[in-house]
Amino acid sequence: MSTYIHHEILLLVQALLTGAVLLLCYDILKALRRVIPHSPGVVSTEDLLYWLGCTFFVFTRIYRTNQGILRLFIFLGLLAGAVICHYTVSPFFEKICEYIIKMPVIIIKKVIKWLLFPVRRCKILMEKCAKKERLSNWEVLRKKRRKRE
Repeated sequence: MSTYIHHEILLLVQALLTGAVLLLCYDILKALRRVIPHSPGVVSTEDLLYWLGCTFFVFTRIYRTNQGILRLFIFLGLLAGAVICHYTVSPFFEKICEYIIKMPVIIIKKVIKWLLFPVRRCKILMEKCAKKERLSNWEVLRKKRRKRE
């Protein structure tokens, strides 16, 4: 085979890998959304930024590897790489990413809970004192009523 065909095959393999990498990046974004809930406006903004970044990345790769010549097989390779990755690697990768992202969130929640424990304890004590005060006032009022009778 000629070097030109080797170059075309290499471009196809690079397109397959690029499609897979772009899909895995979107899986990271989806895992982040599952762990930290987002409003619809933030989700739309994230998607817009993701697709703008993908567009910039793909066209710079095409410009650098193929002198800016657009070929149909490059776009088909991107699509095929994403589809293959979606059915093979993506489900496992998404679960792993979700687990990795979830760990710091769990640790931060526990630290905040631990730091706020004295505040909660003071609140409980204040409620108990207020309840005792109300009961003591009630007892005083009952004694006054008994004395009147």
